[in-house]
Amino acid sequence: FEKRYPASNTWEVINYPLGYQTGRSGTCPTQNFVDAHEMRTGVPFDWKNPVHAADPYANRDPRLLMNVIVNNSIWKGTNVQLWEGGLNGKPLFRASKTGYYLKKYVDETLNLATGQTSAKQWIYFRLSEIYLNYAEAMNEAFGPSVPDTLKVTALQAVNAVRTRTGVAMPAIAAVVTKDELRTKIRNERMIELAFEDHRFWDVRRWMIGDNTLGAMIKGVKITRETNGTFKYVPIDLEKRVFLEKMYLYPIPQSEIVKSNGNIIQNPGWN
Repeated sequence: FEKRYPASNTWEVINYPLGYQTGRSGTCPTQNFVDAHEMRTGVPFDWKNPVHAADPYANRDPRLLMNVIVNNSIWKGTNVQLWEGGLNGKPLFRASKTGYYLKKYVDETLNLATGQTSAKQWIYFRLSEIYLNYAEAMNEAFGPSVPDTLKVTALQAVNAVRTRTGVAMPAIAAVVTKDELRTKIRNERMIELAFEDHRFWDVRRWMIGDNTLGAMIKGVKITRETNGTFKYVPIDLEKRVFLEKMYLYPIPQSEIVKSNGNIIQNPGWN
């Protein structure tokens, strides 16, 4: 279920990496998001693992390189130079602060110098969300497995997303508990539905804003060594503030006045 838009290149002008035609960097994914992508084997990425840290984009969930432009990856036929002093990295004005550029939804084929455009679609609802919604609901109701009268379990639903052609991540093992599967489903939603306007609402309905929206925003410092290899060091960028009252919007004062005392302001917004 989608909404189709006339051909344009506004999204690309905003989000192309700095140094590519008229790109303005735009949305720059965080290290927090990049780290949430598992290794190809299904184990979590860990900066404390020297093999992971030495080459942090190798052997990862293939959706990482579908979602994000990373250092030294190919974009429009050239290597993206996100290291410090590189053609697309800091300290250049408008270079990504996080060390990443957005790839999802960005049409790499456009020539912005000539004003080339392409048709756009905004997806409201797609099959993967159906599976993930089902998996979350079934896990909360029954746990990873369900009575025989129900055909699809929570575990089977989330694995349908992970193991499909083009992603082919390992299936989550059947030995997980309800709490463990809840954590995995939430991470799967973060990765699969990235930049589709879900995360903003998910963390609020799960009431985990203090640990997510209030977390330290992280990036990566990339240094190019004299032998041509790269050194990656995660860095803190900025501490975000999330207060409990932010789970709800404030009610406009004009509506409260019109209600003649029947509506009271949401907690914390007085």
